[in-house]
Amino acid sequence: MNRTKIGARVYLIMVSVVIGVSLLLGLIGVGRLLNVYSDTSLSELLYLAPVVVILVQGRFEILRGMKLKPVNILTILWTMLFAALLVPLCILLNLLTQFLVPNVVADMFSSISRMPLLLNLLYCACLPALVEEYLFRGVFYQYFRPYGLLKTALITGLMFGLAHLNLNQFLYTVAIGVFFTFLKDASGSLFACMLAHSVVNGLNVLAQYIATMNLPENVTSAMVEAQSETASVSGLSLIYWILLTAVATAGVILAIIVMRQIAKTCGREKVFSEAAKGRDRRRGKEGKLFSVELIIGFALPLIYMGFRLLLH
Repeated sequence: MNRTKIGARVYLIMVSVVIGVSLLLGLIGVGRLLNVYSDTSLSELLYLAPVVVILVQGRFEILRGMKLKPVNILTILWTMLFAALLVPLCILLNLLTQFLVPNVVADMFSSISRMPLLLNLLYCACLPALVEEYLFRGVFYQYFRPYGLLKTALITGLMFGLAHLNLNQFLYTVAIGVFFTFLKDASGSLFACMLAHSVVNGLNVLAQYIATMNLPENVTSAMVEAQSETASVSGLSLIYWILLTAVATAGVILAIIVMRQIAKTCGREKVFSEAAKGRDRRRGKEGKLFSVELIIGFALPLIYMGFRLLLH
């Protein structure tokens, strides 16, 4: 069996486990008893556990090409700037999905707004970054990378977005998943992706913390409730949308420039440039990109999200 088909099978098993356990916990009512920290920890464990079991059975063969080399301080600073520049794009895409579904991110922040900031950063910024980057820019990246950077970025970006299992996060997680895959090649290190992911999540946590800091409980609850309503985005003015789109577009352009600077700093400018132009396909090693497992792995989360949408 070729590597891409194995990767698709691993992904299918992972999302099947996550969806199955989520449905089970919902049926028996356990999900309602979990706070945001235990819920986040359980979610990351459900992603990680089946993949690790499969990797153990395969004697971690796929991880031999995983790049875990440290990054220098200059790369760290460029990476933090790169991540910050992507935040307006995340906000824009998140708002667009709210025409259809509630803002689940706001629901999460309502649970952590009165919790210690450091604890929020640990569970909501660092933990997801470590686990999800290890899986998507580490494990799944290795399975699909023989097909070239462009296709790897698209496939793993879709995997990343669908694995969140909610429409509200789908658009912006696909977008940052694609950007983080390019960052992996630009930096040559998985640690850069973990850092960028932590910065994006951490800035969201900090923004919510600052917005609700020193506010009475009833005011904070009202703010979060307003953010959660699907209809609230329709009240935003056209000027707001134009400005946000302009800022997001400028952020993306600058992020691309910074990403090239990261590649230059890491001595990977030529390699990254060739890969970004689609000239890095490793012929004879990739097998078929699309398989039955991959199609089912994409369809299953879509069916689950559609089912949840109908229920609400």
